[in-house]
Amino acid sequence: MRNHSIALVTAAALLATNAFAESTELWFGTYTDEEGVVQQGRYRILRDGNAIVQLTLEPYGHKAAVFDIVENDTAQRFVKLKWPGDTARECLIIQYNDTYYSGNCVKGTKVLPLAIKRFDFQDAQRQGNWFGVSDIELEILTHAERLLHSSAAWSRTQERVCDDTARYSLFCALHAASLAVDGEYRHLRPAVKAVREAIERIYPDRYDHVLADFNNAPETTLSDVHKVIRHARDELELRQGTD
Repeated sequence: MRNHSIALVTAAALLATNAFAESTELWFGTYTDEEGVVQQGRYRILRDGNAIVQLTLEPYGHKAAVFDIVENDTAQRFVKLKWPGDTARECLIIQYNDTYYSGNCVKGTKVLPLAIKRFDFQDAQRQGNWFGVSDIELEILTHAERLLHSSAAWSRTQERVCDDTARYSLFCALHAASLAVDGEYRHLRPAVKAVREAIERIYPDRYDHVLADFNNAPETTLSDVHKVIRHARDELELRQGTD
């Protein structure tokens, strides 16, 4: 349990580096899409006491989307919301404690569960924090390097939105490769963590936001990007079967 606690703190620290305002908190959880598939939920939440003042869905690799707050009932501790860009999809979530809201969104006959909470072990597992090294992880790195095949395919501006399928930052290459190989992006999986660790190993104490700052640094070349991906893959190959 102690090792898991240390891993959870480390995972939370990695995720917390994305915070952009002290007044908001980065929360996680799940939501269910219209096909009934449970998706990772990554939320920016702003509260005033028990009332949710602002709630934004911030999925990895995609644009942020703001919920419409319809009603806060702080006595009954529930919040009514409308899904971003879809006024027909109405949500009712209940505050069970200070760190956990859960409920359903309804659209027509579809009931789509939604959970919002502070980062915990379940979220760390969902994001791949305890995945072992497998051929899938190696293939993600191979695919990411393939996407960054030329200077024309490399974006020197790290952004969290990966809509451009012609040019990729290092993060967006890892994001697209994860989707292509495994069907889902997991921010704490071995392939992604190995790239961060390779950057930190080759360029110690140089970058605060490792993937973004390394990708955007004026001195970084495409050859440097390929080098860290290959170092990451070499490290995972050494670990494969031992995790």
